[in-house]
Amino acid sequence: MTNRFKKNKPSLIYAVIVTYNPDVARVKEMVKTLSSLELRVIVVDNTESPDKALSFACSEAIALGYNSGIAHAQNIGIAQALKDDADAIIFFDQDSRIDELMIKQLTLALDVPSPLIVAPVFYDEKNNFEYPAILVDQYGFRKKIYPSFCHHPVSVDIVISSGTMANRQALERVGLMNESLFIDYVDTEWCLRARSLGVPIKVIPGAVMLHSIGDNSLDLKFFKVPVHSPARRYYRVRNSFYLLGMKHVPNLLAMREIVFAFIHQIVILCAVPGRREYLRFFYKALKDVVCKKKGKISL
Repeated sequence: MTNRFKKNKPSLIYAVIVTYNPDVARVKEMVKTLSSLELRVIVVDNTESPDKALSFACSEAIALGYNSGIAHAQNIGIAQALKDDADAIIFFDQDSRIDELMIKQLTLALDVPSPLIVAPVFYDEKNNFEYPAILVDQYGFRKKIYPSFCHHPVSVDIVISSGTMANRQALERVGLMNESLFIDYVDTEWCLRARSLGVPIKVIPGAVMLHSIGDNSLDLKFFKVPVHSPARRYYRVRNSFYLLGMKHVPNLLAMREIVFAFIHQIVILCAVPGRREYLRFFYKALKDVVCKKKGKISL
């Protein structure tokens, strides 16, 4: 397979798109764009009643018929791509918008023989702001990085998974996504695992991607509180505690996530309708932490 960008760049690139009750027309548009750039596309659909139209989106559409979680769906795509001798994989979810320049910039940056992960600059499509990448110091303190103001690739420690591209060497060293987390903090855990294994993550300022992050948010002047469904809040609270037990996650960073999970929960309980459901899932999350339950929530 030839690559139109440059012969010595990764020649066989796979795109793994994970969907759940997607806008099928939007997914088809993504597949069309990626295919025109000579990327092979795997769509893994977590929808309980998958839309048959997705099967026409690309030749490798895998309808699971149940919500297996983003980590499991990504792992299915990773396994298939590596089996087919992929040189690199780029991850997307159904809310991302892509263009040729972004793919080109990431592909050019991946021209190294050693493990490397690259990511674009993310802009929130709904609220029109740059989503920061995160740098974590030796003590676990976070620093927000806004790569759009830089002129060269920026080394970071945490990026969101959609739009992130990793070469085969990085994927083989870091390993698969952590399926026990199901959804929230999957990308955070994987990035910090890469960091602990010496695999660099770089944001490429010339690569820009529009992305819808979260459902809605509450603007509290000094910071925004993302508003997810009660079930998503369950994973956010529960998984913040599980980060604390992972050796490659700095304790201070994990503690910060736990504290913010509680702060956000209090704000949402005060400002968002459906308090009873939010409380029910919150207590369920704490109970499951004590019982050490992982994976998909059991109701």
